[in-house]
Amino acid sequence: MEDESAFMRIPSEIRLMIYDLLFDDRNQRVFSIRNEDPDVYKRRQPHKRTGYRVLGRDLMRQSTPTTYHLINHVEMHPSIMGVNRQIYEESAHMLYSNRVFDFGRDIEAIVPFFSDLKVQTRPFIQEIALVKQGSVYTRDYDRCEWSGVCEFLRENMQLGSLRLVVEGGRPSLGWEGLPEYTSQDFKTLLSVGYEPLEWVWQLLSVKGIRNLEIESEIHHCPPSHSSAMAFFAAFSASIEKGFAEFLSAELVGGSGLKM
Repeated sequence: MEDESAFMRIPSEIRLMIYDLLFDDRNQRVFSIRNEDPDVYKRRQPHKRTGYRVLGRDLMRQSTPTTYHLINHVEMHPSIMGVNRQIYEESAHMLYSNRVFDFGRDIEAIVPFFSDLKVQTRPFIQEIALVKQGSVYTRDYDRCEWSGVCEFLRENMQLGSLRLVVEGGRPSLGWEGLPEYTSQDFKTLLSVGYEPLEWVWQLLSVKGIRNLEIESEIHHCPPSHSSAMAFFAAFSASIEKGFAEFLSAELVGGSGLKM
């Protein structure tokens, strides 16, 4: 208690300098949050962070418990935030503001990570980045995770910026001969409730986005022998054009698709 009282008697500008030293991020503005290796998670006790289960990305799709962790190499000592409320309030914005929290494909980590933050801290986080898995590769588990993420962001966060990488596919023969969807095409497809774009409806429910960055991550995909694969290939060719234009208009511009 004496040490705590002595620290609080230090001038506030000096305390801020101390926090800056304790939160040495090595000039990394992007913090990458990922699922921890389940084997590491099992060996490490006790667990302070919220745990959750993930499905393996192999054919077995085995469910295993884990939690999230920061993969950046930084020298950070956030334990000082637990000393008292004033220190937490003084230092929280230094740790969480003006950063991009990047979850990559590990969207299972999003809700637990933000849930572990104090409610008054969440508004400090204004920008996140994530990867949306290609629609033909998603299963019910992935759809539920995405739905839960969008609901949590809508109800509990005040995001201003989103960096979205959308996974797509290119057949061996390329996209030649496939249609390229325009912004209006996507608006029409959404208005009739086209099922492969259900995830877009859920994303559009997140309000307040003022800045949106969209990129595509294109992989090889099988030939378009089914309607689902044909749409996926055509959608992939449109990600950075018609789809980006549509999503920017609806999510940032708020031009008015009714939810």
